Amino acid sequence: MKKQIDVTAAIIVKDNKVFAARRRAGLHLGGCWEFPGGKLEAEDTPEQCLNRELEEEFKITTRVGAFVGESVYDYGSKIVCLLAYQVQHLDGEFLLTDHDALCWLSLNELDSVQWAPAHIPLVQQYKSMTITEAFYTNNAQAYCAETIAFDMEDSYPLFLDQLPNGAHILDLGCGSGRDSKAFLEKGYAVTPIDGNAKIAACAEQYLECSVAVITFQTLDYHNKFNGVWSSASLLHCPRLQLPDVLKRIALALCDNGVAYFSFKWGEVDSVDERGRHFTNFTEDRLVGLLGAVPDFTMINVWSETKPLRDGKQRWVNGLVKRQARSALFL
Repeated sequence: MKKQIDVTAAIIVKDNKVFAARRRAGLHLGGCWEFPGGKLEAEDTPEQCLNRELEEEFKITTRVGAFVGESVYDYGSKIVCLLAYQVQHLDGEFLLTDHDALCWLSLNELDSVQWAPAHIPLVQQYKSMTITEAFYTNNAQAYCAETIAFDMEDSYPLFLDQLPNGAHILDLGCGSGRDSKAFLEKGYAVTPIDGNAKIAACAEQYLECSVAVITFQTLDYHNKFNGVWSSASLLHCPRLQLPDVLKRIALALCDNGVAYFSFKWGEVDSVDERGRHFTNFTEDRLVGLLGAVPDFTMINVWSETKPLRDGKQRWVNGLVKRQARSALFL
């Protein structure tokens, strides 16, 4: 069996440009460009590894942020599992040791260099993530105005009927604030959050209350909510990040709390005419995803077709309950 090596990679962005370095001739993959990083040692966390390797290779200090994605590539003699993280450059000039050139690439320039093979999927993941985020930033008001008008009343009962009166709900990826407003008007306590600052600002105006800017990947609540409502929000989360995000949602729920999810139905992921990336699910694949979270007990997974803009959209929905923490140790 071939040996798998876990390697970290830093996606450093400054002034909307991404840092890349070219490996020196004579080294493995010499002449190829890469997101810099290094081999993950047994005692390392990815954050420790990246901070150390970037200081050694470029003499810079950094702060490691959110996980971006994973790429597994078979180089013949070994298999490399590349783990990419957002990294902030704090201090220091970029000095070259194992590399002979560096550059800062705009989104449109990312395909202009010869990337090391394992890095190519990460480049595509980063492009999809950035284009999707840019759409919501550039179209926040129009998007919120459009989605406020969607009638969701028939979707609420299956979720709300599982909750006690006055339950505390986390509206995860609240968008326009439409569902938060409906829950507030029904007498529930609601914490709305969204990962996009412009969308959150629009929701604040609509709801007349604070909306925190928090991404799925940095969700850090513990035993706080009776329900988590995630309606058409995790559908932009990269597939490889979903298991960790679901664990964070489980941590955020109180014992016997309930979480609702909806995704576009699809056998493969897709990109729409607006450039947005969608992580799609069938019923079976969603059962597999939710069933792999030890803290969750499945309530129901179902699909339905609803009007969307000038057509119809098939959705797959999931409803799970957070097991009581004491039950996990029986």
